[in-house]
Order: sequence, then structure tokens, then C-alpha cells
Amino acid sequence: MKSWIQFVFSRAFLRTIYRVGWVWFVVLGGAWFFLHFYSRHGESMEVPEIRGLLLQDAEQALMSQGLEIVHLDSVYSREGRAFEVIEQMPPSGSGIKSGRKIYVSTYRSTPPNERVGVREGQDLNLARIVLENKGFRVEEREEPNIALVGRVIRVENRKGFLLSEDSRIPRGSQVRLISGTTADELVGIPDLIGQSLDSARHQLTRARLSLGLVEYSSSCEDTSDSLKARVLHQHLAASNDRTVPAGTELDLYLGLSGDNANRLPLHN
Repeated sequence: MKSWIQFVFSRAFLRTIYRVGWVWFVVLGGAWFFLHFYSRHGESMEVPEIRGLLLQDAEQALMSQGLEIVHLDSVYSREGRAFEVIEQMPPSGSGIKSGRKIYVSTYRSTPPNERVGVREGQDLNLARIVLENKGFRVEEREEPNIALVGRVIRVENRKGFLLSEDSRIPRGSQVRLISGTTADELVGIPDLIGQSLDSARHQLTRARLSLGLVEYSSSCEDTSDSLKARVLHQHLAASNDRTVPAGTELDLYLGLSGDNANRLPLHN
């Protein structure tokens, strides 16, 4: 105990305490000086209003006051002006120090692509809601189709090209939603032999008939073969006489040249 008390009051111990004290003084003093310099006390300013400005103009306005702009996000609107600032943080009028960052969101210049998400046979009202919620402009049409009354037959773009459920097109695009309806009339049956599927589909539409089951021969092994395929057989014989109700489905069998056409029986 006596030796410990002697050590506490020894010069070696006092020199150690003195050195540790100076180290802490330097560390704490340096930290205080750094924080004081970084926070720039007394240099506060008000954040300017930059909403409504284009991004480039907003950047120049902030730079002139010693502030930095950070572009966080962009959203699309048909009515919006591309690159117009629509949100800022901190908001205008807030107190801020020079050198700080202002975060902004703008309107984007191009619309994002959205998945169509509508398939054949889907309820018409549900399909309309899905398309409108994705930002598409929907034009509705009806075609005679006994099997799909009140349901989706297909979705097309404004040029009449078929859109699948997984097709992706720009938000705001116009789409044509075609649904089935009944019709009290008899129509003839066109001859589709030798036509491509797309051509056959259009001719059926003009004849007020519907495309039914589509089958391919075993020679059609990939998408390229399917595009080359032509109608080899239709399950109802072609006739100029008005013999079937409008909206009747016509099943087709397609294949490549040289394939056997005797695939489906004809129903006269």
C-alpha cells in the first residue's frame, strides 16, 4: 500500500498524467475546430423555390447561392414538362447552410414501358381497369364472338398489331380492347388456305367470324417456323352462302409447305 501511494506521487506518474492530458486536449480541441469549421456557424440562408424550373435552370440558381443539387428521381406525366422540378427537399424557405445539398424530383422526358397484362377470355370490365391503371388510353370495340361474349378477344395497338399479355409498350399509348358480342345474322365462311395466321385473323374479322383453335404441324419447331407457316386446313369448309352465325369460331391447322393437310375433319 505504501509503495502504491509513493508511485502515485512520483514524478513518473505525474509526467504520464500530464502527457495524457495534453493528448486529450489536442484531440478534443481538433474535433471542436473541425465541427466549428464544417458547420459554418452564422452562414445560414433560406432555400430558394425551384419547383417549376427546368433541372438545368434550378441547378444554376442553387449554384449561385453555394448550394448543390442532387437529382433523385423522375416520374412521367403526359401533361408534365420534361425535366421540370416537381419536388424539392428541403422545401423553399427552410434554413440551410452554404454548401449543403438540395434533393429534387422531376418529370421524365420519355414514358416508361408497361406490361399490357390483359389476356384473351378476361372479363371486359376488369381488363379495362387494368389497362387504364397502367396509364394506357383505351379504345373499345366489339366483334361477334359466341364463345367470348363480354370478354376479351384480343388487345391491339393503334396500328392494329396484336399485343400479348407480356407485351411492353410506353405508358400513355393508345390500345384497342376488343371484346365479344352476339349478332343475329348468318355469314359466309372465307377460304383461308395458304394464308399466314395474321392474314387469316384479319380476314376472319372482316367476315365477322372468330379465330378458334390454332394448331401447328410437327415441322414447326420454333418461332421462325411458325412465322413461315400457312393455313393448311380449316375445320369449316369455305362457302359464300350465309350458313353460320356471326361470331362462330373457325379452327385452323398451319404448317410448312409439304406438310400433310389432312389433320382436322371438315364440318359442313
